[in-house]
Amino acid sequence: MASSSPPPPNLVPFDELPQSRRPYGSKQAVIGHQGLVYTPSGVYAHIAEPFLTTESTEKVDDETNDLPDHDNSEVDEQRIAKKQRQWRKWSEDIIPALLKPYLTLLSETAGLRDMSQVDDIQGCTGCARGRLLYVSCIYFQKIKKVVLCTCTEPALQLLSRGLFPCAPSEPTLAVDLNVLEFARGLFVNAAPNTTAWCETLEGFLSSRDFKLATRNSLRGRFGNALHWYATLTDTKNLAIRDYLDQVRGSILAMDNDDSTEENDIIMHEPQAVPDVEMSDASSPGINSEFILKIKLTWDRPSEYLRERCPLCFGGENWKKKDDLVDAIVCIDACFTQKRRKSQGKAWQEPRVHPETIFIPTDELTAMEEKVETIRPSKKKNNSNPKLSKGKEKEGEGPDYEPKMKVPSSVLNECHDSFAAADERRNKASTVFFADTALMALLCRHDRVLWLANMTSAGEKQHYALALLHKLFEHIPKTMRVGLLYDIGCQLHRSCAKFDFLGDFLDRIVFGISVFHAYGHQWPCQIIYHPRKCKGFGLTDGEGCERFWSAIKALIPSCRVSSYFNRIYTIDTKIKHLDQKSMLGLGLWIRRKWITTGNRKTEAAEILQVLYNQGYTEEFLREQWDDQVAEQTKPLKRQSKNLANKEIEEILALTKSVENDKKELNKLDNMLVEGEYQDGLDPTSAAESIEELNSRMKKNKNAIAYKRGKLSVDGRMNLGKLMGNEFLKVRMNALAVKQRIRDRLRQRKFEIENLERAYRNTMNHAKLQKHSEQSFKKKEPGIQTLARNYNKLCSELIKLISSNRAPRGAVAPLQIQLDGLFKLDVDDDIWQDIGLTDNNDNPLEIPAWLGNDDVRVGIKALLEYDRCVEEERRLREEKLSMQQWMYEEWGVLMVALNWAEAHPDMIFQLNKRKEYLLKLCIAWQPQVLIIPDELDDSWGPSDAEIEAAKRLEVTESVVEDDEIFDFSEGEQEDMDEAELLDNLEVNAIDINLDAR
Repeated sequence: MASSSPPPPNLVPFDELPQSRRPYGSKQAVIGHQGLVYTPSGVYAHIAEPFLTTESTEKVDDETNDLPDHDNSEVDEQRIAKKQRQWRKWSEDIIPALLKPYLTLLSETAGLRDMSQVDDIQGCTGCARGRLLYVSCIYFQKIKKVVLCTCTEPALQLLSRGLFPCAPSEPTLAVDLNVLEFARGLFVNAAPNTTAWCETLEGFLSSRDFKLATRNSLRGRFGNALHWYATLTDTKNLAIRDYLDQVRGSILAMDNDDSTEENDIIMHEPQAVPDVEMSDASSPGINSEFILKIKLTWDRPSEYLRERCPLCFGGENWKKKDDLVDAIVCIDACFTQKRRKSQGKAWQEPRVHPETIFIPTDELTAMEEKVETIRPSKKKNNSNPKLSKGKEKEGEGPDYEPKMKVPSSVLNECHDSFAAADERRNKASTVFFADTALMALLCRHDRVLWLANMTSAGEKQHYALALLHKLFEHIPKTMRVGLLYDIGCQLHRSCAKFDFLGDFLDRIVFGISVFHAYGHQWPCQIIYHPRKCKGFGLTDGEGCERFWSAIKALIPSCRVSSYFNRIYTIDTKIKHLDQKSMLGLGLWIRRKWITTGNRKTEAAEILQVLYNQGYTEEFLREQWDDQVAEQTKPLKRQSKNLANKEIEEILALTKSVENDKKELNKLDNMLVEGEYQDGLDPTSAAESIEELNSRMKKNKNAIAYKRGKLSVDGRMNLGKLMGNEFLKVRMNALAVKQRIRDRLRQRKFEIENLERAYRNTMNHAKLQKHSEQSFKKKEPGIQTLARNYNKLCSELIKLISSNRAPRGAVAPLQIQLDGLFKLDVDDDIWQDIGLTDNNDNPLEIPAWLGNDDVRVGIKALLEYDRCVEEERRLREEKLSMQQWMYEEWGVLMVALNWAEAHPDMIFQLNKRKEYLLKLCIAWQPQVLIIPDELDDSWGPSDAEIEAAKRLEVTESVVEDDEIFDFSEGEQEDMDEAELLDNLEVNAIDINLDAR
């Protein structure tokens, strides 16, 4: 029967056709099915062969987007299921199976340098156990078709030929490993862009008459190959690191167990490289002397931190002296590193870098819940923000909060000055962006320790707290940390108030980063500026800003990528930056040492000039202490009861003086009569008399001072002055004027420090602009205070003219708004005529404010102190660098000995050896500028270092023997001459860098 005949090939019944999608902009167009075929068995439509469902697609094929793109939810589910099958096949089967062959390939080809021996490998071209696959292979200069048999895993066959497949089971395309390596290197030095790369490569090959069956079909498959090859290389790197960590742990166990002999130590196999067996410590050639000298201990930073920064955490000398913090870190957030919300809820492949530096999401969530639990809701705590803010302005709150050295009013002004301090202020829309920012924790050498992926609209504190908590989990229990943060004062305030960090808080010295300090109030800068507080040296705390600049090329691609791709891309970029900065650490120390020495010399010369004029270091330090004490006092505010409060205090002091007089007369009578009461004797009575006289003198001086503020003489009945309108206005005027003076002082010191710190760079240009805006914001407030003061002066004049003031009262001078910000010593702003008799006499202006020599001397003294701290820290960092290198070299030597029967692992360890030698010859010459009395040993022998130096200045090329046909002696002479020339050029480069 006709109905029983099979349908023609490549035909689909018309009823089973998927719904066709209309092209964009063709809403009114009529679209019908084309290519219909009418047969006795029914109506069919022809489907292009690439879209037919075959056996390979039912398994795991190479096309992730090969299903028709239509609105059928069933097909969407099939696509998701297919992606999940592919991911499981790659991650669970293919990558683990490729690891050992990949190590072998790297060993046999000298790190993919010599691919000649793998180019002509011939595998099975067909047998009964499999079927044939035709794979297009992409090289730099050609596209080659190879035939594989599925009797052996295609991925293994391609890898043995130096190729990597685009799919786990039945790939149609493979890419040369050198092409993939080049693409990976390009994408960490420039913005990652697979589309542009593939279009360029496809166009390049097309110009040489090489092309695939379909144009513009390279991107998807090339992207898959690049993605999973990167996963393979990351897995390989992790395996090598785990192997070395196990060797290190074995040495640690042996070093800590005195009863264990070397011959009895049983070493465990590395988990990531199961085929590499580690022999015992008695193997021939083991450097047992090194093991005894390495002296590893658990009481040190974690291996993670030691790898992140050898200078901060790599040495055994991590414990610094009392006046230096043990490590310095900085924190900052960047709201340009955002990611848009994905359209739809498509399944995303969980791609995670094996050595990620991101804090897990569950730890961030746990810290957020902790903060919300401990800190009361602002809505409950402050139901009327306007009323609460008004109370703060009136000064009804406490002057100082517990554990804080800066007045609460100053901290409130810093909070209002910085957007980062306001968690409720939106910096990124959570409507359009799923990930809103990054927050980084860096050491002082600009090396990233951890990152936090932010999802909130504002800069919430729990991200910074999670970063700090993570840090303290990786350091010893006695290690102290200096933290620089653009809103460090606010973070310190929250931690002190709500105890977010528990026992960690006492081990943190909070500071504000240098370039953000000028947005803070001057009292805050005195306490938190790293140039004014001990322990920070010349660290600026702006490493995060430099890091954001280094990864800004990732902004466009990460903005539209998936969650996991964004995280992985940033991780990969950071690994690349780590390698670059690692080589430059020696030069970094050299530059810092030279810069510190120059600044120290300049400061010493200034101080010497002042010492020659009669000033002393002790006097300058006393003046600085007085300045800190004076300028961190709470600013006085107006109050209705200010005069009454002063009168009450005078009456209480007067009563205390009267009681002391009675007690003094009683003691005098005892001494005269020789009769002692209350168990007293002549000695104790004399001591009591001396104590009473001292207390009476102190109280009388306080009474005189307070009467001077009220401008009343001793004959006036103070009780009758309670509630006096004139005294109330005059005391308020005095408080306003003192507040104006304090604000003007702060402004003057801020401007002076900004002028000294300014440099003509982009960051400093932004700083200048921000600071100028900050100054302009503060000027109207100072002018308002001046106008209020003048109004109070007018009220006092009216009270005097109406005879409602005490006899002899004098009208105070009003402030002229013109020239208000000059702040000269002879200005009327210093004179309190009519407000007090002896308060703030212009002839008694403190030296730290009115004496230019003292002010210059204080700045020079602080600069000198910070330079001394910096030099001490640089010496410690040089020692840490040397100790880290010595240990890494020793661990590597032991690992080489234990893996001597496994050439694949030996090759990887030798690459590690070359890397350490490269670091050694980059570091050692640079840090020789720092004098010390340490052993010169860095681990490698002098011969190995000299050989590495020669190799570094010798070109490595494939030479043509026919062109370079020299005799042996001529060749040696040429090499020696070239070596001397290259060394001379390197010496010139070092001198230029130092300048």
